[in-house]
Amino acid sequence: MKDYIEQVKTVVQALSIEKEPVGVKYTDEDPAVEIEAGNHTVCGAILAASEGKIIVLTEERCACSGGKTHLGLTQKREIPWKMLVEGEKLWYDVKTAIRSNVEVEKIARPPYGLSKNVFLYPAMRGIFQPDLILMLVNAEQASRLITLNQFWDGKTPSIEMRGSLCWSMITYPLVSGNFNLSVGDISARRIERWDPNIMVASIPWERIRGIADAIEFSTAGRAKPSEEFERMTERMRS
Repeated sequence: MKDYIEQVKTVVQALSIEKEPVGVKYTDEDPAVEIEAGNHTVCGAILAASEGKIIVLTEERCACSGGKTHLGLTQKREIPWKMLVEGEKLWYDVKTAIRSNVEVEKIARPPYGLSKNVFLYPAMRGIFQPDLILMLVNAEQASRLITLNQFWDGKTPSIEMRGSLCWSMITYPLVSGNFNLSVGDISARRIERWDPNIMVASIPWERIRGIADAIEFSTAGRAKPSEEFERMTERMRS
């Protein structure tokens, strides 16, 4: 556990990430910590956890039906198609909305049965070994994380920005095991008043060590470019 916290800290410090990274854990354990009272949306819980709060989402305590469905906290198909089309105006008609949802679920279906609880908490508190680590980043920090993620094996997974914020930031990276980068859906951002300059890098637990280890070797981390590259850059600028 201590090693993982040090790895997260290494990445945060090297990239000057200001917001606290958020741990996501599917578990039925009951940690001896103070949990924030009340119900929360998924998009709101991410922000609250980045500010130091510990949130648990369950079928009863998740404030949005879409969030409960996408996170696999319920098997009820509680997708309010009419509201998505006529209220949020995210698609032209219900048929188009359903078509979009089908495409999303082909990529990653909700993890039904994995756990009754999803905890979101400040990752560096080490409450659990997380399933995912969410880093709230700007565009440059996101670019650096993409490079660090593929540094050792050259493999860059499909970056999925489609679908709801909870699907792209939690469901897809959790189910696929892929690093992901997401801006979230516009309704979620507006409901919880997300900073317009923030996006989220979702890092599966298994990938954080490789990213941290690459920091000292890559210019996306702390490594300096070669003198030849510096000279070439100067010629391009002039």
